[in-house]
Amino acid sequence: MAGLGEKVSTNTTPSTSKSWNFSSLFNGITEYRKKLDLPNPGTFEGLHREVKATFLTNHLFDGGRADLTKVLSPNFQVTHSFSMGSTVNAPTYNFGAAFIGTKAFLHGTIDTDGTLTARTNYAWNANNLTKIQAHISSSPGHSMLQLEQDYQGSDYSINYKTINPWPVENTGIFFLSYIQSVTQKLALGVETVYQKPTSDIEECTQSLVAKYTGKDYIATLQWQEAGALQASYYQKLNEKVDFGTELQLIVAAGRREALCTVGGKFDFRAATFRGQVDTSGRASVVVEQKITPAFSFLITGDIEHMKSTSRFGVGFQLDA
Repeated sequence: MAGLGEKVSTNTTPSTSKSWNFSSLFNGITEYRKKLDLPNPGTFEGLHREVKATFLTNHLFDGGRADLTKVLSPNFQVTHSFSMGSTVNAPTYNFGAAFIGTKAFLHGTIDTDGTLTARTNYAWNANNLTKIQAHISSSPGHSMLQLEQDYQGSDYSINYKTINPWPVENTGIFFLSYIQSVTQKLALGVETVYQKPTSDIEECTQSLVAKYTGKDYIATLQWQEAGALQASYYQKLNEKVDFGTELQLIVAAGRREALCTVGGKFDFRAATFRGQVDTSGRASVVVEQKITPAFSFLITGDIEHMKSTSRFGVGFQLDA
């Protein structure tokens, strides 16, 4: 019995030693990461955010437009938006309301067609953020539900997102992304997208990204398994001038397409000018003139030379 006891004791010693060694390795890696003091790389979705903010994507419109915002309290505001004369969209009125709290953000809009859009964000703590978006439309196939969970670590970010999930048939679109800072300036990441529009069709693709942040510039490269490449470069020349360029390549299924876009943003004392051109022959411009701190006048122009089409818009924004 004594010999058996000694045998058992001998077998348990290596297990304890291995456990201690693994714990020491993990603690050592953690301490090394703390010494590096790596920054948070930002979210996967926001990789090209600075370039997109320079471009005119969310600023172009045609026809006439008016936006009136009324702040009812420090946490609550409503917005009335009118548009007419557009060559693309029918005249419409849009009513919006927003609540901004310390942890929660709620925003909703409804237009004259009955289309409802709602969005809510809730910060559980400094690291965890839950996002919910819904779009309800009378047009078939245009309604959408999006659920998202975002976690921000000290030097990494994890994001999970699903669009139109339906557990009964196990359908929907699912995103999972991870991005990690490896040096003070370089971050690497990966994203997996799983699509199952019907119970019989499914597809899974991956994307790899690299983001390099300099003193006054950001360079980003994203490669998708489907054969798409997206590269962007953002340069802040000074406090009032930003420039950005983006290159999109598609080489898959016999397709050979490329589009390069260059845009600039200039902030003057009482005006903001945005200009953008791309290799398809399209040139766009937006001028925002601040008449008073609460009143802005806008002019937009968009010309597509290859299609011989043009659009023009005027509008104003009033904050009361």
